[in-house]
Amino acid sequence: MDFRRDDTPKIVRRVLRQDIKSFLQEAIISGKLEPGARIIETRIAKDLGVSQAPIREALRELELMGLVESRPFQGSFVKKLSKRDIQDAYQVRANLEGLAAKEAAQKISPEQLEQLEELVKNMEKSTRKGGMKDFVEIDIAFHRLILEAAGNRLLQKLWSMVQLGQWTFITTKISKRSLPELAQRHELILESLKKKDPLEAEKRILQHFQELMEEILTEF
Repeated sequence: MDFRRDDTPKIVRRVLRQDIKSFLQEAIISGKLEPGARIIETRIAKDLGVSQAPIREALRELELMGLVESRPFQGSFVKKLSKRDIQDAYQVRANLEGLAAKEAAQKISPEQLEQLEELVKNMEKSTRKGGMKDFVEIDIAFHRLILEAAGNRLLQKLWSMVQLGQWTFITTKISKRSLPELAQRHELILESLKKKDPLEAEKRILQHFQELMEEILTEF
C-alpha cells in the first residue's frame, strides 16, 4: 500500500503512537491494507514523516489486538480476521467488563456516576455531529471509567494489556446500527449502575456485547 497518495491524511512529525495506531487500524479495517500484506516500517515511517519507533510501538499494540501478526525474520503482516477471532475477543471483553460492572455497581462514587452521565451526553452530541472518531473515543472512556470504578487493578491491567477497548473502533466501523442507537445502549448500562444493582449491571454489559458480537459476526 502506498501511503503517499493524495487521500492520505497529513500527520505531523511529532505524531503520537495512538495516532499512528488509529491510522493503521483504519487502513486494515477499510481494506486499504489487505489481509496478508506485509507492513514495512521504514516505508510507513518515510511516508508519514516520522521515526520508526512509534510505528513499531503501534504495531505491537495492533498485534495484541489480533489485527497484526509478527513473523520471525520476516516482519509484521496484516492478520486475516476470522469469525473465531472476533468471537473470542468479544467473549473475553464481555466477561471482563461484566465482572467490572458488577463490582462497580457496589463501589461507584457519585462523582464517577456524574462523569459517566456526562460521557453519555457527549456521546449523544457526537452522533449529531456525525463524528465517528469522537464517538469511539468517548465510548472507550465510558467503559474505561467503569473498570476504574470497579477498583480491581488486575482487571484494569488485563483490559488495557490486550487493547480490548480498541475493539470499539471495529464495532462502530462494521455495525449497521446508527451512532444514536449505539449511544442509547450506554444509557441502559448507566441506569443499572445508578440503581447500585450488581446483577443488572452485569446483565446489561453482557447483553450489550452479546448483541454486538452477533451483529458483527453476521455482517462479517
